[in-house]
Amino acid sequence: WNLTKQQNGFKITLKILEDNLLSRLSSASGNFLGDTELVENLEITKRTAAEIEEKVKEAKVTEAKINEAREHYRPAAARASLLYFIMNDLNKIHPMYQFSLKVHPPLY
Repeated sequence: WNLTKQQNGFKITLKILEDNLLSRLSSASGNFLGDTELVENLEITKRTAAEIEEKVKEAKVTEAKINEAREHYRPAAARASLLYFIMNDLNKIHPMYQFSLKVHPPLY
């Protein structure tokens, strides 16, 4: 869940940086290379985009590892769900099973 949230945060950050940069470029007049603020903003955007790209690559590797680990548990989950639904339907076999089958401690 956090991985998906982080990925969405990266996309939002990149979009904000791109919009900010495009806004500054469109409002720049004449030779924009002389505009120190614009050049600094461009460098910050470039650096941040590179960092985000690296984090996205790491997140994809992590996601692949999570998916691989999840597949190892799938057979056990399938058996557990089958067992659950069988136990849940036992009352259809005999009405006695509609009541709790708590295990009582031995009386000795």
